[in-house]
Formats: sequence, C-alpha cells, structure tokens
Amino acid sequence: MNDKPSNSSVLQYSILALPLAFAGLPLYIHSPDFYARDLGMSIGLIGAILLAIRLLDAFQDPLIGYLSDRHADKRYVIVLMGVVMLLIGMGAVFYGPHFAVPQALWFTVSMILATTGFSIVTININMIGGFWHDDPQQRTRISAWREAFGLVGLLIASALPAILQNFRPAEEAFRILFWVFGGIMVAAFIMFTRFMSRISAGHMMNKNDPQRGFSFFSILTGPDRHFFAVCFFTHLAAAMPGVMVLFFIRDYLQAESLSGLFLCLYFISGALLMTVWVRLAKRIGKEQAWFCSMILAVCTFVWAFFLQPGDVVAYGVICVLSGMALGADLALPPSILADRVTNQKAQTHATQYYAFIAFIPKTAIAIASGISFLLLEYLGFVAGAENSSRVLAGVITLYALVPCFIKLGAAIYLRTLYKTEGDIDDDIKERSAY
Repeated sequence: MNDKPSNSSVLQYSILALPLAFAGLPLYIHSPDFYARDLGMSIGLIGAILLAIRLLDAFQDPLIGYLSDRHADKRYVIVLMGVVMLLIGMGAVFYGPHFAVPQALWFTVSMILATTGFSIVTININMIGGFWHDDPQQRTRISAWREAFGLVGLLIASALPAILQNFRPAEEAFRILFWVFGGIMVAAFIMFTRFMSRISAGHMMNKNDPQRGFSFFSILTGPDRHFFAVCFFTHLAAAMPGVMVLFFIRDYLQAESLSGLFLCLYFISGALLMTVWVRLAKRIGKEQAWFCSMILAVCTFVWAFFLQPGDVVAYGVICVLSGMALGADLALPPSILADRVTNQKAQTHATQYYAFIAFIPKTAIAIASGISFLLLEYLGFVAGAENSSRVLAGVITLYALVPCFIKLGAAIYLRTLYKTEGDIDDDIKERSAY
C-alpha cells in the first residue's frame, strides 16, 4: 500500500488503544494496592501471583500469535473475543471476591481472564498497525497515533481513581472505574469495527499459506533476539518504578493525595513529546532516536533517588522531564519491529513477532512485581503504614536507582546493536527503490 492512510482511518484504528491502556493501569498498578491495602492480602502473595500469571503468559502469548496467524481471516472475531474477556476479567477484579471464593483464587482467575483478553487485543492491533502500510515512516506515524491514544487512556486511568476515592470508598470507586472503562471500550470498538470493515492488509488474509507455522523458538533464537533483549531491559527499567509508584508516593514521599497529579504530569509529558520523537526518528533514524530517549530517561529520573519525604515540587518536575522520553519507548519499538520483519521477509509470521513483543513488557512487569514486592516484604515494608528509615531507603533504591542502571545498560546494548546492524528502515527504503 503506497497511499498515505487518512487521519480518519488512523483514528478509527488507533482509538482502541485508549481503553486498552485505560485497563492496564488499574490492572497492574491499582489492583495490587487495592487488594493489599483494602482487602488485606499479603503483598508477597500478590507478587507471587502476578509472577505466576506472567509465567502463564510465557506459554499463551506465543500461542495467541500462532493461532492469530493461522486464522488471519477471522482477525476481527479474535479481537472481539479478547475485548469480551478483558471486560469480564476487569469487572471480576474490581467487583470481587464473591460467592465465598478465597481472595487469592478470585484475584488469580480474574487477572488471568483480564490479562489474556488484554494480550489478544494488544498482539493483534499492534500487528495490524505494523503491516497496514509498507512505508517505514508511515508505520511510525500509525504507531505514534496508537500510542498517543494509549497515553490518553493512561491519563484518564491515572487521574480518575484518585478523584473517585476522594468522594467514594475505594471498593465503590473502582467499580465506577470499571463502568467508565466499559463505556469507553464499547464506543472505541464500534469505531474499530468500521476500520476493520474497510481496511485490511492483504498478507493477513492468506490463512492457507504453508509457511505459517509455529515459529516461537525460531524467533526467540533468530536474528532479532538482541532487539528483543533491548526491549526487555527497557521495559524492566520502566516496570520497577511503575509497580512501586503508589507505594513511593504515599509511603515515601507522603503525598498520596497528589498521586493522580504526578501520573498525569508523566503521561501528559509523554503525549506532548510523541510527535517530536516521530520527527527525530525521521531525521536521524528510529534506533538513534530511541537511544537518545533512553539517555534522557536516565539523566532525568536518577534525581528521584535524592528526594526526601515532602519534596513534591521536585518530584513533579522529575515526572515531567522523565515523561518526555516515554513517547519514544511506546512508538518506536513496534515500528522498528515491523521494519525488521519486512527486512527478513517474515510477514507470514508477523503476529507471532508481535506476540513476542507484547509478552516482553508483561514479563518485565511480572519480574519487577515479584522481585520488588518480595524484597519489600523481606525488608518489612507495610503498605499504608509507618515504615522505618531502613525500609524507606530500600524503597527509594528499588524505585529510582536500580531502574536507572538497567536503563543505561539497555541504551548501551542498543547502541552496540545499531553499530553492528545499521539502520533497518534505510535498508527497506533502498530495496523499495529498485
């Protein structure tokens, strides 16, 4: 496809990312805190459950990609099934537990249902966006639109719980949150349905292609393994402060009432800078732009390690500055992956590649949750209670310092990979010129 996609078509495709991202924050950030503080579950048990769910993802995400490739002519039905599962699971998380079901069992089953639906939708819409257009720059544009809507969803999800909990008990607030999410999801899916009725990538419809087999292990050990490793360490660096942010704001910074504001500052900054990263990628290359964003993230977020309780203005500035790098982390890797798949002529396995890249952040969140929560419990941390200076020192180290070292390592890894391989999208442009 050589025609530039219209803004209306990109809108209809991208808007589904809004409720999808909306769901992610309550599921991965608010639900552990809700079950730990308001329902009394052990924080170590919650961490172990989340880690176990991500191990399940290690098996199911590649299978989702494989089945989506095998049944590419039913792509719309597959996405619809994922949406329904996400709605049911999300409702169960914040409406439970019921029917005398133990909290741990209810939380586990509900999260599995929600995260499986989340995976199905994420993997398929990312694949559709990656191969809707052949031009590398249009891929970045489409990816940026999708991630911008995702940031809007994150903004709503970050502000709304804090606002609702100012007027309603936590349990009632999260039930209201679910109905807001449900309404947005239904409206967005109606628009996505219009997109799917008019637009399709030709290679997605060839379900009888004999090359479309289960290729997870070949992807894992193939030429993209270093790229996926960079993605993993980048997401791990973001996941560690992500899973701890509410604990940090409330129990270290002592500014629980400002948690929604801090999250909004971070995501607004990311949304506003999204187009800057797209333009920079066009000018210097996607890998180079991504590298610059990593260095920016380290140089800004490291200052959080030096904060003292009550330093709310300084933390707000850090949220704005570190958020500037967020847009590149969201928009560039999926676009780079599409270029790499095209460069290897592996489009028939495209959904399995996107299953792998969707699995990476969830694995990073699971590892970050498991390690962070278990270490916090070992240190004696108690959510919502007064903690000793030794415990708080552990909180700030895990929240701010460790992620910066991981991110710096990811940046060095990416730089080494770029020097070895060169610019992938330049190779595509050269081949398309003949």
